[in-house]
Amino acid sequence: MRDCLYLFLFMLHFSTGCIVSNEQQTIVITGYTGASVVLPCSCADPQSTVGTFTWHFQQGNQWIQVFQDEKYSGRLVLFDELSPTNLSLLISDLRTNDQGYYRCMTETNIFTDVVLNVKGCDLAENRRTVAVTGYSGESVVLPCSCTELLAKPEHIQWKYFKEHQYKEIYPNKQIENYKNRVKMFNPNTPGNLSLHISALTTEDQGDYQCVVSSQQVLTVRLRVEEKTQVYTISLSTHQLSHQTQELPPPRQSHHTPQCKSKAWFAFYYSVNFTMFFFSSCEHDVNYPVCFSTDVLILVAVFSVVLLLAFLALSSRYGEDEVPCSDVKTTSTPAHAQNDP
Repeated sequence: MRDCLYLFLFMLHFSTGCIVSNEQQTIVITGYTGASVVLPCSCADPQSTVGTFTWHFQQGNQWIQVFQDEKYSGRLVLFDELSPTNLSLLISDLRTNDQGYYRCMTETNIFTDVVLNVKGCDLAENRRTVAVTGYSGESVVLPCSCTELLAKPEHIQWKYFKEHQYKEIYPNKQIENYKNRVKMFNPNTPGNLSLHISALTTEDQGDYQCVVSSQQVLTVRLRVEEKTQVYTISLSTHQLSHQTQELPPPRQSHHTPQCKSKAWFAFYYSVNFTMFFFSSCEHDVNYPVCFSTDVLILVAVFSVVLLLAFLALSSRYGEDEVPCSDVKTTSTPAHAQNDP
């Protein structure tokens, strides 16, 4: 009796088939043009048996099976072969007209709805003119992008205004001069439509257009300038050191009089001797004899004699000026005492 009950429950389980998750509910999915999207649908019970199921797209008041619509040809993939209870649908290379209501329905008319929103490419600088400057011999990037960087436009053209009309230079190259010189700047980002031009010449100057559709157009005005050459002069450490050695030594100020008359020198040395004598006595208190009257008279007489001796020599040899090389500074009067 118990075995019969188990058999009945087993047959009842399989007879119910697949009951989809989110039954009679609506799921909202967002996709981007040029990309892929998965519309989710699966059985609530992973152990249930799936008979038949279909995906429909609402067109007007009718539900049309997507596998019977030509516009989806080659763009649909089901996951049930890998997982029997996974009824999800993959749509690749999304287009704006793929947007709408979809329904996943099993043979028991149990279904779940999916709303698909498809975001396309709207140019960030639509209907505007952007100025760009490049230099001859170098490369330049003409900017153009979608507001949604994940959205790839269904069509993209770059045109150049030449001979009173716009001619295509990408992807088809109607102008011979642009062959092997133009490419998309960042092909890994679908919404980046910027164009890279290499080996610029002054002939490339002019107006370009990034065209996504008749309503989505950006104009780029390219100006090509000649590259200014900058010359730099660099000196090595050795050269700087050599140049420093060649510089004349700085002038040093000397307090000792030079190139003066002999009479002036006689007066200068006499005064110096007197000051030296008194300075020595001032700092040495052990010799009070320094300041006696006799000593002072002797010092004064010696200074006068020294002055007269230099004046006599000057008049004798008739040389009023002393050469600069002959000038020597004497700190003590010992040398003068040996001159009779």
